[in-house]
Amino acid sequence: MQTFSGTKLALPLAAALWLALPVAGAQTMPATAPTAVVAPAGPAAAAEATPTAVAATPVNDKRVGTFKQVKGESWLGKSDARRPAAPGDGVLETERVNTGPQGAATITLKDGTVLTMGPNSTMDLSQFKYDATTQKGHFALDLLQGSVRVVTGLLAKINPDLFKISTPTSVVGVRGTDFIVETQAAQ
Repeated sequence: MQTFSGTKLALPLAAALWLALPVAGAQTMPATAPTAVVAPAGPAAAAEATPTAVAATPVNDKRVGTFKQVKGESWLGKSDARRPAAPGDGVLETERVNTGPQGAATITLKDGTVLTMGPNSTMDLSQFKYDATTQKGHFALDLLQGSVRVVTGLLAKINPDLFKISTPTSVVGVRGTDFIVETQAAQ
């Protein structure tokens, strides 16, 4: 019989491991309970109170998608006001997304569409509207250069006529659910 070392009881190894699993899992799980903030009394004291927990998503968050992965150099915005992209950053409608020579980025939109950009790519998310209640909306992406893999979400499945990808020389009407579009920079 094998025993679990470090215990005073001689247990079979399988039983010892089974008993240890819930304890080990409980130690690694993050606490999910919200932290309460108690403000001192009075208007001046309330202004000085600082919360100890930060909301995960701002109330006025207008994001239509979220960066899930970013590799190498990737940024948001046009060249005069661009900022680096990082996992968890939001993407807004009409926002430009770029990747550098060694860059790649994966963005998940609210309808479940996944956009994966390759190196040296530039795209504008021209239009994205999605109502989760009615599952209606529209999608238009302008791929200015580079490549993007698209795994479509609910919008393309429900109404593929309202899901379009444009390049400098063509417009792609979506009929599939997983495809790649590649283009050269406009000359």
